[in-house]
Amino acid sequence: MTALAYRAKRLPGWAMLLGWALLVLLPIYLLLVSCFKTTQQIYAHPLTPPGSWSLANFRHAWAQADFARYFVNSLVVSVGAVLITITVCLLAAYPLSRYRLWWGNALLGVFLVGIMVPARLASVEMFNLLKSLGLLDSRLGLVLVFTAMRIPFGMLIFANFMRVIPRELEEAARMDGAAEWRVLFRVILPQMRPAVGVVAVFTGIAVWNDFYFPLLFTFDEGKKTLPLAIAGFVGQYNTDWGMLFAGLAMSMIPLVFLYLAASRQVQQAMGEGAVR
Repeated sequence: MTALAYRAKRLPGWAMLLGWALLVLLPIYLLLVSCFKTTQQIYAHPLTPPGSWSLANFRHAWAQADFARYFVNSLVVSVGAVLITITVCLLAAYPLSRYRLWWGNALLGVFLVGIMVPARLASVEMFNLLKSLGLLDSRLGLVLVFTAMRIPFGMLIFANFMRVIPRELEEAARMDGAAEWRVLFRVILPQMRPAVGVVAVFTGIAVWNDFYFPLLFTFDEGKKTLPLAIAGFVGQYNTDWGMLFAGLAMSMIPLVFLYLAASRQVQQAMGEGAVR
């Protein structure tokens, strides 16, 4: 096969990828250029760049919506949910994956059911549970709710990833006198970095962008999260779209840094999953 024929054969695939890239980049482009426009400019010229690159929309969004307070609330809830989810899944997946337990597969099946059943079906029960525990209208209550929602996904990733780690590594550590906690954190955990990156990224994105549960479980303005603040930009009769897009752009910054920090682990996990 000549080089020309080889390139012609790959042309449909490249064309499909290019079309998909354009579909993904177009909303991002509209978001970025709209951050620097007024509402009238957005309606009149939605695709053209702004005439002047003013940061007025960002300043107004930060000041008018008390952006810093909502940002801190979202950061606390997201980081707390990610850390607790990773810790719980690591401690639970270790015995289920590394020991021969007759009930291990059945318990993993229970976690899989947690992925298939929508968590919103249990909204009333979770509301009553948080109320009885005194955790309603608190950031800790949101952290525990999001952790419970993300544990099934984390268990699926951790348990399957942990099962393919060679057992010779932990057997050698035990022969050297290492305790179980040292085997887990010094031998197993370093091999789990790709899985930890995947769980951290998907959990962080899901918690950061969630609108439903903060709306349902928080009432105090000082404890609400960023999606609720951005929703407040939408008025019944009038909406400042420039300020709304500026708020959305600022809310995306932590997610971009999260992905950049864990991108290598995510790519490694995808590559190893394809090989396995």
